[in-house]
Amino acid sequence: MSDNSIVAERASNSWKVTYSDLLTGLLAFFLLLIIKAEQDANTTFKFADQMKDVIYAKVMREKQVRSLDWLYVEHAGPKGIKLLIPSEIGDQTFFQSGDDQIVINFIFYLRTVAQIIGGLELEKIPERNADIFKKLNASGKTININVRIEGHSDAVPLGRSSKFRDNWDLSTARAHRVAQFLIDGTAIPESYFAISGYGSFHPLVDVNRYDENRRVEIYLDIQLIELENGIKS
Repeated sequence: MSDNSIVAERASNSWKVTYSDLLTGLLAFFLLLIIKAEQDANTTFKFADQMKDVIYAKVMREKQVRSLDWLYVEHAGPKGIKLLIPSEIGDQTFFQSGDDQIVINFIFYLRTVAQIIGGLELEKIPERNADIFKKLNASGKTININVRIEGHSDAVPLGRSSKFRDNWDLSTARAHRVAQFLIDGTAIPESYFAISGYGSFHPLVDVNRYDENRRVEIYLDIQLIELENGIKS
């Protein structure tokens, strides 16, 4: 083959090399886009767990700064961040047996918890993270932010003169009483709150230690949930 033929052949094949390099570059670019999209998706769908970690850290910092040795705080995983005011301090209890009225000396403790919860500004999370909420909505999901109040009672049967049907009814009334206090003491909308009553069936300690089982547990919960027809299910 003549020198001219070799040069011509090399010239005719040079575009193939350029085209191959271009395809390799495009492939690498698209792989980076896919990896970035997957990372963004993982971050988005883990947002609820990340926010629970942030809330737990903030509550623990408040507990330490304010020296609130009496406040029990627990990261309860799927259940949320648990806050518990002692059911018994000295010779006084949060609730008297058979009653849903908060004992006056415990108002201070509950007011302090309300200040901590209000300072978290849970109601502003959707606005501050609008892009993440938009991405989740596009995938048929959203974030549910919930302040759940769970009421409990001792195992003492209620007398005939009680205004409550049973301990379930009593424990629900206690949860409602605390929820209303928190609603009045924070800027969190009422729609963020949920209550439930468990009667004496979830004792904190031995069922015979009645005073300590008359309590209300507060859970700050953030959950990733499915949207049904564009509405929270």
